[in-house]
Amino acid sequence: MNISKRIGFAAAAGFGALAMPLALAAQQGGGRGRPATFLDVLQRPKFVTMLVIGFVVLALLLTKKMKNGVKVPVLLLSTFLYGVAANLPTKIFAGFSMHPSPICSAAKAVLYGFRTPMIVTLAVILFLTLVGPKLFCGWVCPVGAVQELIAMLADKLGIRRRKWNFRTTNAVRVGFLLLFIFLSGTAVLHTVQNEKVVAVSSYDYVNAFHGYEIRAQATPFDTVVHFLPFVLTLAFAFKFYRPFCYLVCPIGLLTNLVEQFGLFRIVRKQPVCTDCGVCREKSPCPAIPEILKSAAFRPDCFSCTVCVKECPSGELEFGVRDPRARKPKA
Repeated sequence: MNISKRIGFAAAAGFGALAMPLALAAQQGGGRGRPATFLDVLQRPKFVTMLVIGFVVLALLLTKKMKNGVKVPVLLLSTFLYGVAANLPTKIFAGFSMHPSPICSAAKAVLYGFRTPMIVTLAVILFLTLVGPKLFCGWVCPVGAVQELIAMLADKLGIRRRKWNFRTTNAVRVGFLLLFIFLSGTAVLHTVQNEKVVAVSSYDYVNAFHGYEIRAQATPFDTVVHFLPFVLTLAFAFKFYRPFCYLVCPIGLLTNLVEQFGLFRIVRKQPVCTDCGVCREKSPCPAIPEILKSAAFRPDCFSCTVCVKECPSGELEFGVRDPRARKPKA
């Protein structure tokens, strides 16, 4: 199958992910005096560029042209556009702010109702995830992009990073989600609006996306609380691969489930493996053992393709999902 056909299939699969959000958004209406429709929001430069970056990355991965000389500029571009740019004193980038952030799009939508920007944000994330494993989280998300850049810098500096145990990290990530559900349902964390108790998202206190938002007239304590999750994420990223993604982010938990059905992913070519272990040693993520077993369910894969580049026998490649993938044996 040539590259153009592969990308065509990817587009078809991805647009299927937009069907439900389109139906939800249609109920909100549009026109004068009404909220913007799903398509109105989707056509904004922020989301258009997100999709463009996602598909450019996909093309580079499929054609094996995603070298570090290209990877770094792409990650820097995403970090700038969706993290830094909105803080600049110019109108051209005002609409690129990650507001609502992916976390807020999920958590606050549950608390306060789905709004069109939230629906579009989630739809773009799911769309890119169904095309390839974490194309959004790995390449578009500004928090994910800066963590990837730090991981690459740590490797350059010779800083030895510890590899995650996926069961442990996923338990922590699920724990955060269950805590959010409990605290939201009981309104232990709350504010009062119009004499009504309104639950506050517990993710607000651990949301690294806030680190890209410059707040004016904030108290020193509020400033520390606001930026601390982002600062800790940057610090721990030198010792652990993508700590925020693996330990906290509920979107990471969602995309880990969705990526199992993605059209493209890291696949194993049979039967050339020499079991040298290089891919397991060099890859920063814990997905390699399951990839080598052609398991149907695997830990988060961020399409960094380090395993592909480091494999001496050329066993691994970024390609069409293997329909023969099986569940790992117990």
